[in-house]
Amino acid sequence: MLANLRTFFDALNASGVRYCHWKSNTHLAEGLSGHTDIDLLVRREDASAFRALLARFCFRPAADQNGSSVPSTEHYFAMDSETGVLAHVHAYYRVITGESLAKNFHFPLEDMLLDNCREDDSLPVPTKAAELVVFTIRMMLKHTALVELALLARDWKGLKEEASSLIDDESAEGALDLVKHWLPSIDPTLFARCISALRGNAHVWKRAVLASRLRWNLRIYARHSCLQATWNGIRTFIGLGIARLRRKHQGLVLQSGGAVVAFVGPEATGKSTLIEGVRAWLGEHFVVTCMHAGKPRSTIVTFLPDMLVPLLRRTMPGNRTSALEVTHAPDVEKSGTWVYPVSFAIRSVLLAYERRVLLTRAFARAANGAIVLCDRFPSMARGAPDGPRLMHYAISREKHPVRGMLASLERHLYMQMPSPDLIISLATPIEVALARNRSRGKYEPEDYVRRRHSAAALVTVDDSRVCPINTNRPLEETLRDVKSATWRVL
Repeated sequence: MLANLRTFFDALNASGVRYCHWKSNTHLAEGLSGHTDIDLLVRREDASAFRALLARFCFRPAADQNGSSVPSTEHYFAMDSETGVLAHVHAYYRVITGESLAKNFHFPLEDMLLDNCREDDSLPVPTKAAELVVFTIRMMLKHTALVELALLARDWKGLKEEASSLIDDESAEGALDLVKHWLPSIDPTLFARCISALRGNAHVWKRAVLASRLRWNLRIYARHSCLQATWNGIRTFIGLGIARLRRKHQGLVLQSGGAVVAFVGPEATGKSTLIEGVRAWLGEHFVVTCMHAGKPRSTIVTFLPDMLVPLLRRTMPGNRTSALEVTHAPDVEKSGTWVYPVSFAIRSVLLAYERRVLLTRAFARAANGAIVLCDRFPSMARGAPDGPRLMHYAISREKHPVRGMLASLERHLYMQMPSPDLIISLATPIEVALARNRSRGKYEPEDYVRRRHSAAALVTVDDSRVCPINTNRPLEETLRDVKSATWRVL
């Protein structure tokens, strides 16, 4: 069990709040180690005390991004400081369950589950008979539609193992007694046949027939009509399919809102590796988007000019940005007198425009709840690798009005870009950066790495949102510090 969960459940058990881990108890150890969610049924009268305890132990509430969460359910997350793992508490105040896509039934089984409990790893869980009642209903309702059967087939092996752990002669008899008392609309003989079908190797068509009959018995507990439930399931399925095609994860959003987290630092300091680590960590639960502000995509305005860039690089290699930065870098330190080419100025303005468009989109997504991880971020600091270029070259605006106008436009575009919620500033010794550069897939010339490293060292940002991270450490240790800093701003 995660350390933060251990202290939380110790406090919860001492508080007098009535609760239990009401389903999938064969996977309870996985939930307590952060690998899956923890499904807690809480007595409604204790909801306020339960939420207060969650807040005391720094659990953050979250909800569906489209606002279609199931009534009487809530999601809470907390980060374990020792491991960096996110613990997910899925709280229920009513037993709302059913099909995978619709969750169309509310069964009055709260008192049955809370009154028939045993202890497992310091948590109250239902007795095998009580859990078997819920398990049988949940599994049979997943046999009532073709889409549900397809989803069920993916997890059938694990569900059979869960059925084997729950079903024996004693629990089956106890479950029938509980059904007679708590769900009198169900035919006991039919329910016994459903248990037998799950216990044995009944063919799927036989289980589907029994499921249809059971669903008819349960219709008085439906939240929506059969037609509305079918439509809700189809709509959810279509939404999942569209998200899959768009490679977009349909996750949760924290109720405190999204955030833009920028990762900055010289080459080979681990930006891409750490971004991927944070994306995998947060993306398991939340809506996460990754963007690259150093290399923004072309926009409608800049598409045609960007198409000419490869041609200009071949015909005028001396005017490439990297070549100009090397040749005239000393002049910058002196607020030099170098008169840059107009093509260099135009390209700088187009790049600033592309970055503004990209970051406008990033902050819009964050405002809608997404967590945006940004590789590199513009800075107005002098010498910043991804900041404005033209404003640091001293030229006469009277002699060069076009260049002066472009420099003002570039500066204006950068000034319009909001600051991120958090800046992860990565640093590592130049020798380490060079060694990493030689061993990684995207090799850069060593002179380029040294120049970017020196330029980054000159940039000083006095901002409380900046979190300096030394990446000359084991990746696991570094990633844990990055996760902690990121979680604090969410």
